[in-house]
Amino acid sequence: MKLSDVRDMPPEHWRPGVETRMLVSASNGAAQLCIFEQWIAPGTGAPTHFHPVEEVLTVREGEAERCGSIKSASSSPPASR
Repeated sequence: MKLSDVRDMPPEHWRPGVETRMLVSASNGAAQLCIFEQWIAPGTGAPTHFHPVEEVLTVREGEAERCGSIKSASSSPPASR
């Protein structure tokens, strides 16, 4: 897999209100892993979609809501120590 410096990887405009920086993906040699950062404006997000594998989301600031056919959850980042 090709190594890249995140400082050389500007975020991409994916859709209105969503900027994404791909850290690991098929474009740099990953076969079955995708890691990215996203900046999502309030009131926007991803359309309903499905992945055949697990998905991990980390909320670093603000709040996020996840809706799906199995469960719905709302989360906020932990309080600062």
